[in-house]
Amino acid sequence: MPALLTKREEEIHEYAKSFAVEHLAPRAELWEENADLTGEARRLLMDNGFFGVGSPVELGGKGYSYLETALTYEGLAYGDGGIAFFVQLHNNIAFEIATFYDTSEKVKALAPAMIRGEKLTCFALSEVSGGSDPQMTTSYAEAVDDGYHIYGSKEFASNSLDADYFNVMVRDGTPKGMLMLLVEKETPGFVVGADRKRIGGNVMSCGTLLFDNAFVPRENLLSADGFREALRAIDVARVFVPAIAVGVAQRALDITSDYLAKRVTFGAPILKSQAVQWQLADLTALVHAARWTAYHTASLMDSGARITTKAAINKLFGPDVALRVTSECAQLFGAIGCDWNSEITRCVNMARLMKVLDGTSEVQKMVIARSIEKETFARVGRV
Repeated sequence: MPALLTKREEEIHEYAKSFAVEHLAPRAELWEENADLTGEARRLLMDNGFFGVGSPVELGGKGYSYLETALTYEGLAYGDGGIAFFVQLHNNIAFEIATFYDTSEKVKALAPAMIRGEKLTCFALSEVSGGSDPQMTTSYAEAVDDGYHIYGSKEFASNSLDADYFNVMVRDGTPKGMLMLLVEKETPGFVVGADRKRIGGNVMSCGTLLFDNAFVPRENLLSADGFREALRAIDVARVFVPAIAVGVAQRALDITSDYLAKRVTFGAPILKSQAVQWQLADLTALVHAARWTAYHTASLMDSGARITTKAAINKLFGPDVALRVTSECAQLFGAIGCDWNSEITRCVNMARLMKVLDGTSEVQKMVIARSIEKETFARVGRV
């Protein structure tokens, strides 16, 4: 696990960050109000090589390591956290479909177009009754000779309106069994509901999926062990979402210090105030710690180590830091920090979302606490 980034890793991060400053930040306000994942935003991402960064080269990806991929998302988030989350979500799904599952030849043939960003994806796990608990899934599939008939609904399905393929987890009719199925957009009996307007990240849709006797052929089965695969996919997301949080927090710090250097009160720039300098110093230290926690977790993933607990620590810490940093920075902006259309407000709202995405902070604490309990009882000799 590296203590320093290599020159290649630094260049990967700088390329994404420079792209984000030039192309994403100037359009972020427009895209927040008018989502554009099938137009200019998508073309920019495709033309500049941000789809498929972590997927195998032979399938059309760039073959990045988990650390290199995390660096890419941190850089993109410096310009627009919503776009960064969209890219990592789609790339994760495409990567998992291409590499995690023992799929049919049909699905294998579809994967390269997803990896290149020509076809977009959606991960459908959450339900009204379930949220972060996949075991509360109520949607189910009835097996027939040539496939499955799906019934039920999914909520908070990210990228629902623009996706061509949907990675859907449903019960298989047994008490604990779950399936992961690939549902195509035009499937009869499958309806994509209206988008939900959220506090931020509206560059990507997030709506309801309805299944009423939606038939999926057997060759669209991704995994017969959907619960295990869902947890594995969530671990991957918990490597990358905190990297996005770091990018958002760093952007907030930088635009705040720039503003305070220019804003003069009582005869001097606000940045000259020692109280403000110390506050920014504290926040900078927190972002630094969150950044290296994210890099360490990604490096562990690259090593092949088991990371569930470390990923939960990463997911708890990074978004918590981002929300504290962005909130305190918004306070330093004064009234501008309350302006709905200001960049600092978008940073705060994106940080707030990341405390919920791919498992709430409370869920991360549950995962960490279980590990503490297990390790402690093993150490003191009690089962």
